Amino acid sequence: MSGKRIVLTSDRTMMSSYHGGVLLGFAAIMPRAVMPEWVLRSLFCPPVRAYPDGRAVYAPCGMRKVEAALLDAGFSRDEVMVAHPDHLDKAIGSDTEIVGITHDDPMGKIAVREIEDIINRGPPHNRHSFLKLINNPLIKKYDPVIVVGGNGAWELADEDVSVDHIYLGEGESEFPEVCRAILDGRNVPRIIQGTPVAGDRIPVNRGATIAGIVEIGRGCWRGCAFCSPTMRSLRHRPVSSILEDIRVNMREGMRDVLLHSEDVFTYGSRGMRPEPDRVLELFRSVKQLSPHTIDVSHLSLATVHQSMDLLSDVSEVVGVGTDQRYMSAWIGIETGSCRILEMHMPRKALPESPDRWPEIVRECYALFHEEHWVPVASLVLGLPGETAEDVVRTTELVESLKEYTGLMLPLFFTPMAGTALGSYRGLGKDNALPEHWELVGTCMEYNLRHLRKLHSLYRERMTPNPLVHMGLRAINIAADIVLPKYMRRMKRGEPPN
Repeated sequence: MSGKRIVLTSDRTMMSSYHGGVLLGFAAIMPRAVMPEWVLRSLFCPPVRAYPDGRAVYAPCGMRKVEAALLDAGFSRDEVMVAHPDHLDKAIGSDTEIVGITHDDPMGKIAVREIEDIINRGPPHNRHSFLKLINNPLIKKYDPVIVVGGNGAWELADEDVSVDHIYLGEGESEFPEVCRAILDGRNVPRIIQGTPVAGDRIPVNRGATIAGIVEIGRGCWRGCAFCSPTMRSLRHRPVSSILEDIRVNMREGMRDVLLHSEDVFTYGSRGMRPEPDRVLELFRSVKQLSPHTIDVSHLSLATVHQSMDLLSDVSEVVGVGTDQRYMSAWIGIETGSCRILEMHMPRKALPESPDRWPEIVRECYALFHEEHWVPVASLVLGLPGETAEDVVRTTELVESLKEYTGLMLPLFFTPMAGTALGSYRGLGKDNALPEHWELVGTCMEYNLRHLRKLHSLYRERMTPNPLVHMGLRAINIAADIVLPKYMRRMKRGEPPN
């Protein structure tokens, strides 16, 4: 086979079904010395299915958007292929001129850095898998131009890795023209900046997405200084396009829908105030397609707080407690310190004052509990200017939420290129305060408290065989046995080792 001219793919940690439980993908941040490859692949990141010709049945949503943009720009199906990483021999050949790779964290700089730094057990699976992909023997043999895009592409800007171009920003805008320039032999800069596209110009997918992710909009107006999505203008897609993406997924057997934007409850609004009628129209339309479950990717706690009736109404439309046991959403608590919030996230609590932030968080958690929503919360440790007192405020906030089922993910601050804090030093083991360790230990205690219930809830979306569930239960038991000693050490203000 001579191969396709443009091959779109990613590594095994990105091209996984995650057994239908997308949170299992976080296992890819673990060092290979801690979690063997076979455990990761069988219990956490099994490969997506492939067609006989090597195409991936499911792929990351961003990759599907790029595929659609190329086809809309006039490239043919004979030229473009979304390839399964285990079957690149059916995709890459002498005619292959471009390999486009989508990745969220290729070098392990976002969710992984603190784990690698703390336990000193070598590189994580996601970095190893990405480097293995770009050094694939077929890529080395045929030497196509490698273009890396996606949310984590910025990580490669200062790295000595064998990629030709780093594409930052939205791919539908310039990527088709970049491909034409490469194919024509024209000069293309190493770092390419894509520009935003209007909501009604975000294309409909041509293939199904991992986890049933369907994009409903892009951008955020809150302007948090450490976050790249807040640098993008707020736009939303028409309901008709959203529904067509869902139909594409369902035709390929995807049962679940995960509606994605930076704040799903701002759908149809300009940001500050939700438009409940538009949001409910969207959920009713999705529900009419009869998916197995409906979830949302991200919610702003401030938006939820000012529209608590809306969350209850969405629960009723979806059938939470009847048609499905729960809904989930990723939320950003980030800090319990009103001072740090005002310093780096002054619009995060709007229309409320930053001084109300801990109260907003607690009231939203009470509502999530009442309506059977499971929040997955991120915390950012070590933001510039953070003091021990600020960290204590965050620990106190986490302690006050311990009765509510969810996950707490404490992330050490890592400067992200292009953001307002991109030039600052990140937090690592060498400059972490004792209070940071206490906070990490408190989050570990919170997560261990709820881990088994979360597994029980997530079974509603998961599709593995009973042996996989047995393996995951065994890991839960092992975590209950092994992790408490590290938890106790950190709660004393000490590093785990």
